[in-house]
Amino acid sequence: MGANGSHANGTLESELGRKWETTGSVGDIQIVQKKNKKDSVKLPEESHTPNRIYAVFNKDGKDVKAIAKYGPDGKKEWEIHTTDHENLGPHYHPWKDGKPIHYINDKGEVKNVAYNLDAYKQSLLDKVRNYEP
Repeated sequence: MGANGSHANGTLESELGRKWETTGSVGDIQIVQKKNKKDSVKLPEESHTPNRIYAVFNKDGKDVKAIAKYGPDGKKEWEIHTTDHENLGPHYHPWKDGKPIHYINDKGEVKNVAYNLDAYKQSLLDKVRNYEP
C-alpha cells in the first residue's frame, strides 16, 4: 500500500485500498488494520508497493491473524494463517495471479492449497508475534 492505501492497479481512486492503515512495523513487515474496526479482519488483496509484507492482528489484538507477501506486481505470493484448520496449526497458502491456489478434494469440495511453515515464514510469524505497539 502506498501512504493512502491504494492498491497495485495503480489507481488512487480505490475505495478498497483506502480501508487499511499502517499501525506499526517489525523490520520490513508493516502491521496494518482496517480503518473501520467493525470490518472483518483480513489483509488487502493487492499492495500498491511492490515486494511488501503486511501483517494483521485479530480484533482483540492478542495474536497475529495473517501475514502476506506481495510480489513485484503487488499481488499476493503467499499468506500465512494462524487459524488452525484441518489440524495444520499455523500454515501458509500459496497464491498465483492474485488468487489462492485451489484443489478439489475427494469429496468434491474446493479447498485452498496449504503447507506447513518453512523456517523463513516461521521466523516472520515469530517476529510479528513478538511485536508490541
